[in-house]
Amino acid sequence: MKKTLLLILSLLLLASCSFRSDDEEVHEKAVLPDIILENADYTLGQRDENPIYIKSSRMTFYSHDNRAIVENITFTSYDDDGSVAIEGSAGYGEINTETKTMDLSGGVNLKASSGNMMIEAESLVFDSQNGEIEAEGIVRVSSDDGVFAGTGFRGDLLEEVYAFRTITEGVFEI
Repeated sequence: MKKTLLLILSLLLLASCSFRSDDEEVHEKAVLPDIILENADYTLGQRDENPIYIKSSRMTFYSHDNRAIVENITFTSYDDDGSVAIEGSAGYGEINTETKTMDLSGGVNLKASSGNMMIEAESLVFDSQNGEIEAEGIVRVSSDDGVFAGTGFRGDLLEEVYAFRTITEGVFEI
């Protein structure tokens, strides 16, 4: 009995030990998604705070990083009265599910119903909690006030304040 117990304890100790020489290659742990959904609907935010409703051909969630990767995305947000406030689309996106920020690319279109504004860019970052948009590349904005294109776009959808670092074309209609 003592020999059996000693043998079992020895095996446990040996099994739990690992040896590594300094010449060995070190491998990082793979980051695997928690879930992958096809043709999925997702609500970003709480129902009582005018969330964004997202449809995507593919959503990949990484809960450890509070991140979702979306492909072929469309999204819509509604006002308190139930009318569409913001809607848009993109080919690809990375969403921070904690801060509710969407980093979108692949032909981004975003339409804000206030001022009948359409924003078109190759890529942009949309902070849905604060209603802020940033885009470094070329951005085209059309609204009831006119059509503008430029780079270094920043916009606040809540305050309806928009600016370009550089304007390359623009027509302002009064």
